Amino acid sequence: MSNFSKNIKYLALISSFFVNFSCNSESQPELLEYNSSECQEEIYFENLYKLQNRILEINKDNDYHLYKIFAVANCIGTQEGEIELKNDTLNLNFHGKRERRIYKEKQSDSTEIITEEWTEPRADCDCVFNLSYKISGLENKDYVIILNGKKITQSKHKFKVIRKRPAFSVIDNDTINFVDIFGLKQGLHIHNRKDGKQYSRIEYVNDEKVNGLTNTHYNFEGFDKVETFMKNRKYTIKKYYKNGKLIKTCDTDGSFDEGTNCKYEK
Repeated sequence: MSNFSKNIKYLALISSFFVNFSCNSESQPELLEYNSSECQEEIYFENLYKLQNRILEINKDNDYHLYKIFAVANCIGTQEGEIELKNDTLNLNFHGKRERRIYKEKQSDSTEIITEEWTEPRADCDCVFNLSYKISGLENKDYVIILNGKKITQSKHKFKVIRKRPAFSVIDNDTINFVDIFGLKQGLHIHNRKDGKQYSRIEYVNDEKVNGLTNTHYNFEGFDKVETFMKNRKYTIKKYYKNGKLIKTCDTDGSFDEGTNCKYEK
């Protein structure tokens, strides 16, 4: 083979390499816009793991894809978003604002070790958020969607558990103790002790106590009866003595402790 032919072949290989490199570069997606809503609903610990992160909506056109996401996260944990494409898997990530910290440790007069780390502050609460990712450079096809390391799918269901039918009781033509198909208590729930005395009478919304008599103890530390009530997630305690006579009402944290701000009955 002549030197001229070798040079032509060599140039062809270089040209092919740059064409492939250029194509690969153009196929990389770009996060055009990321948005997080304010806290839509504060989630209490008992319901935190009953909710499922999910895709609310996907819109595609030739210019960009828009993914709308329902996510449960720390109250200050969704300010920033990132994306990454690996084959047919689209990773959507979010986190709170991170702080860069540098630590310096002197080993000797001539040696110093520098350590760098990123920290993310957290709040003492969790919330529901609506997130959106506007992404260009994607093909017009379906991708496997991963949100912060876990696969999510498009769903209209807010909760994880789906049963075939709800459960409930009917007493005097009233429906009580209703548990919906997601396993969540709804409406009025009444529970009695084995001797027939009422223990609790509570209104629920999505498995969370809202109002009502949360618990009752009989013959409790010298009192005939002690009741704990909830209204708008605040508790009061009432103590009765001798044949149901109300002695005092106090604020409480939901326990049977003495409580504070007590008012004595005459």
